[in-house]
Formats: sequence, structure tokens, C-alpha cells
Amino acid sequence: MIIQHASHNNVAGSIGGACLVMVGLSLVILILVRIWICNTNEERRILAAAQREAQSERTRYIAAQAAHTNELGRNRREMAVERARLAATLRAERAKMQAEFDNTRAKELSEAFQTGAEMERAGVFKKRQQPVRGNLLTFPKKQPAAPEAERSREHGVGGP
Repeated sequence: MIIQHASHNNVAGSIGGACLVMVGLSLVILILVRIWICNTNEERRILAAAQREAQSERTRYIAAQAAHTNELGRNRREMAVERARLAATLRAERAKMQAEFDNTRAKELSEAFQTGAEMERAGVFKKRQQPVRGNLLTFPKKQPAAPEAERSREHGVGGP
């Protein structure tokens, strides 16, 4: 029909017909695309499910992070209590060891003074008038030289 109008020198009819055909084809394409190709109901449903899953994952992550923070705080408190308990135990043990050391030291000092007093009574510390000579071995004194005996002469040969 368009070709017939164009061939009969009816330009306005040809353009109008072409426009009507293009509009009709466009409407058919839009309807087909909307119905078959662009049916987004399923995609929207899948997207909504994915968003819900992501939100629940985010909620689980936040809950896990809060639980982790609480656990760290609890561990820090327990460690502080344990440090305080250990410090108190250390102070008590140190005081006990110091008392034992002082007691042992006092006993040792008492025994040392008692031994010193006994040695004083026994006269160990008195100054002696004459120094004690040690039992040293003495070298023998030189003996007077004995006259030499005459050498024997065997076979009439004299010695050197």
C-alpha cells in the first residue's frame, strides 16, 4: 500500500502510512517484550529473597561481632582478677619467705655468737707470749768434712 501511494505521487499518504506501520510495529514489539522478555516478577522475587538473606547474614554478623566483643571483655575481666589473685599470692609467699629468712638468719647469728663466746672462754683468742713454731722439717747441718780415704790402687795403676 505504501508502495502504491508512493508510486502515484501521494507523498502525504505514504508518510502517514509509514508512520502508522512503524507505530503499530513498535506497539507489538513493546507488548511482546513486556510479556515474554521483561517479565520482572520472578527477578523481583529472587532479588527480594537475596536481600532478605543478606539482611539475615548482616544480622548474624553483627550478633557474632557483639558476642566476640562480650567474650573479649569477659576474658579481660577474668585476666585482671587472676592477675590480682596471683599478685596477692606472690606478696604472701614473699612475706613468708622473708620471715623464714629472718628466722634462719637469727638462728645462724645466735649460733655464731655462741660459738664465738665458747671459743673466747676456751682461750682461743688470747694473745700468746711466744709465737708458736711450726713443725717444719729442718735441713741437716753441714757435717765436718771427713778425711778422704786413700784410693785403692789395683795393679799399681793410680787413679785420676
